Amino acid sequence: MILFILILLMIIISNAEIAKSDTFNMEYISIRQTNVIKGIFVILVLLSHGSSYLNLTGVLDTPYKSLQSHLGQMVVSMFLFYSGFGMIKSIMKKRFGYIKTLPVKRFLIVVLNFDIAVILFEIMNIFLKIHFDWKTILLSFTGWVGIGNSNWYMFDIFVLYILLFVSFYFLKWFDKEFSLYIGMLIFTILSIAFVYWEIKVGQPAWFYNTIILFALGGWFALFQEQIECIVMKNDYVYIVLGAIMAVLYWISFKNRNYGIKEYSVWACLFTLAVVMITMKISIKSTVLEWIGKRVFSIYILQRIPMIILTKTGFTQNSPYTFFVLAFLITLGIAVIFDYMVGKLDNVIVKHLVKE
Repeated sequence: MILFILILLMIIISNAEIAKSDTFNMEYISIRQTNVIKGIFVILVLLSHGSSYLNLTGVLDTPYKSLQSHLGQMVVSMFLFYSGFGMIKSIMKKRFGYIKTLPVKRFLIVVLNFDIAVILFEIMNIFLKIHFDWKTILLSFTGWVGIGNSNWYMFDIFVLYILLFVSFYFLKWFDKEFSLYIGMLIFTILSIAFVYWEIKVGQPAWFYNTIILFALGGWFALFQEQIECIVMKNDYVYIVLGAIMAVLYWISFKNRNYGIKEYSVWACLFTLAVVMITMKISIKSTVLEWIGKRVFSIYILQRIPMIILTKTGFTQNSPYTFFVLAFLITLGIAVIFDYMVGKLDNVIVKHLVKE
């Protein structure tokens, strides 16, 4: 398994550029750069999910399992952070004009695309004679449960979209400069309440332990200029802050399992560490950028080839073949899926959204 990580590292390093002395990568949070980073992390997600279908006992599997254990839920950290950042940036630019399009352009479209994927999973289950009761199947369309698909992340995204809409709807009547901070504060409070609600109803930890990263991305968007003025002042400041970040990160990592508060601190530091690294190092990769543009479809469809291949015996006979095939098939169906639902999305937006 570590061989796949080494290949990924080779792709990253071969296309990486370190900024010159006292200069920084000002494109660190551009669409192109964030797509590259998302491409890296969705590959880590694929490896993490794929390994759950295998019995990894080889010598070269041990280093990967250690890495996987360290990362845990952080394989989705950048998706949440970048989503929060991008949506708050859009609100900063368009104000209520963006908020009023959220129910259709974000919530309805994403739910519809997810539900189409759920239907594909149910079709697969029928052919493979995998049975779920009707209650489970119906609830799977909300992301509350899964029928073989990855679901928790999408359920959280659906709720976060609703909370964002509720938090900033007041911009319709009251839109001052500080209104953005009020809306962000309301959204953060509601997000935290959502975390504790999921804890109360007994959802597994992975349902809620990265939710705060969406709000973190939003706060970063609001204070981006101030943060850059401090962190990007010069290399000396950058190195000192990086050293402090490293110490705090290690302490928080050691204490992450004591509770949701401790885990959230570690998750935030991990995410900010990745952002800080990209401020100095630019990663340019057409392949990773292409993959990063298809995070949604890759994420929701990846388990289809994994489940099918598991039924063929690849997990026992050839784990490396299993991963390669699962990866290639996932990319193939993701491209087809994006093309088909993209046509549908355009029709829906054209008829339901009034800018």
